Amino acid sequence: MISIRAKALCLFRYDEKVLLSKGYDPSKDETYLRPIGGGVEFGETSVQAVEREVLEEIHQQIVHPKLLGILENLFSFDGQQGHEIVFVYDAEFVDAKLYQQVEIHGCESNGLKYIAAWFSKEQIESSRYPVYPKGIEQWLFAE
Repeated sequence: MISIRAKALCLFRYDEKVLLSKGYDPSKDETYLRPIGGGVEFGETSVQAVEREVLEEIHQQIVHPKLLGILENLFSFDGQQGHEIVFVYDAEFVDAKLYQQVEIHGCESNGLKYIAAWFSKEQIESSRYPVYPKGIEQWLFAE
């Protein structure tokens, strides 16, 4: 069955940089960037989902989650069409040491490992990696 997925992503911003993970789409041969987060499970709110996803993926607790906005995202990944409603949050880490780490290692629920890093606006532009989901760029560096 094809369905629309609800997702919750979290932007962490510090010192004019944003924390993004690198991903790769083999069918497009494309490296891309995206915030940490994932699916909203049945019976949980989007804020509960973003707290759980950050804890599951990078083993960190967050505070002060604030909903920045909601995006509708139609996309293709690995040759498959997708449709999702994305809740975009801003939050802070409980452990302030994470803001000094160059890389933060994470693991998706499917076991896929990733590395998240702090990117400035200039680094994103020079990398030419797209940031997904489309439309999220309006919040990457906004206060």
